[in-house]
Amino acid sequence: AAALCAWPVQAAGPLAGPDGQRARFDHCVSLGSIDHREVRRRMRRAGIFVSTSIYEPFGLAALEAALSATPLVLADIATYREIWDGAAMFFNSRDPHALAGCIESLSRDESLRRKLGRRAARQARKFSLGKQVRMMRDIYNRAALTAAGR
Repeated sequence: AAALCAWPVQAAGPLAGPDGQRARFDHCVSLGSIDHREVRRRMRRAGIFVSTSIYEPFGLAALEAALSATPLVLADIATYREIWDGAAMFFNSRDPHALAGCIESLSRDESLRRKLGRRAARQARKFSLGKQVRMMRDIYNRAALTAAGR
């Protein structure tokens, strides 16, 4: 997909797998493994955040990008649809032309990038640490009351 895009594409993450597998990128800049602070800095500066994951139990990287109001382009999987529908662009994860089309469309439309970035940030705020703590506390309180027979 990066070969089909006019915008520069950067990829962060390890290039070697646990069993000796290696990844190589021909049409984008591979950043390799970078620390979390650097990832967050790059997300804030990015024009678009892309996740090509075909499985995500939640999608923490997308959440972090959204907190920076970076527009999201995400693989069309159930997890991402559930969390980001209406706040992201989606593409068929097996179709590089569909991904490139999303990137190209956003790269040419600053207004759409801003709009999707605002929507993503608004949606991301629903998943704050404080809210998670309150919800977990409520679950534990209900469990304790059930265990006590109340």
